Amino acid sequence: MLFAAALTFLLGGLSRVFVGRRRASSAVRRIVHTFRRTGIAFVLFGRFEDDVLDDDELDTMILMPAIVIGCGLCLTALFLLGYDNLA
Repeated sequence: MLFAAALTFLLGGLSRVFVGRRRASSAVRRIVHTFRRTGIAFVLFGRFEDDVLDDDELDTMILMPAIVIGCGLCLTALFLLGYDNLA
């Protein structure tokens, strides 16, 4: 589980760097705009401003969920490692 947390941190950071460096390409813009128009993105992130490819929006959309999920996996793994000591 700790490996999954580290992999989540790594993939989140790498995808943020990948999208951030290629934000001017039409393929990345199309994918991000299509994702932001889905219902799940509206529920998770709310409405968005005109440009969804600025640094703050990319951090909110890619990096922060990866950090939250990675931290949740770390806490769960640490709890499971110490679970035997609670009994």
